[in-house]
Amino acid sequence: MATAYRPWFTPISFDGIDRDTPVVLFPALLNKHDELGGYDPRTGQHTPFKNVDRHMAGELTKEMLDSLTAAVEAGLGTADRFIPDFFATADDALAFVDALEVYAENTWVNDRHFYAFIHSTGAAVKNAVTYYHMADHIRDLVEVEFRVAKLFSRIPGTAESGH
Repeated sequence: MATAYRPWFTPISFDGIDRDTPVVLFPALLNKHDELGGYDPRTGQHTPFKNVDRHMAGELTKEMLDSLTAAVEAGLGTADRFIPDFFATADDALAFVDALEVYAENTWVNDRHFYAFIHSTGAAVKNAVTYYHMADHIRDLVEVEFRVAKLFSRIPGTAESGH
């Protein structure tokens, strides 16, 4: 007879952090919150990621995924506004895509990242089975945002159109 499998909740780097957590225990991303944005579990607020570097270290990419996950688990972000909710600019989103593709080379998809991604983007399961698939889906969402912004800028009477 096989021993029963005991499931466990995959930890993320933002678990257990609150207002009383000493700074020395913060993940690197939270230490750089003012510079890079992300979820702040001390306040329950999320600032869109900014100043994202395509060549960021793998650990910071993981922490960005953890930050996004913690924000979604806290009820922040909406599927129809994923890009503006989580990235300051399209360039930041695309830089994250590049970093995510490098991260994907040696990493299995964390179950919490998987569910947060599906929930925050409205993606189908097939868009989240690997980090490569997530990167492709984010790239598609950036393109949709760009097309909508371009279309909106052509509508007379809108601030973006200049008419």
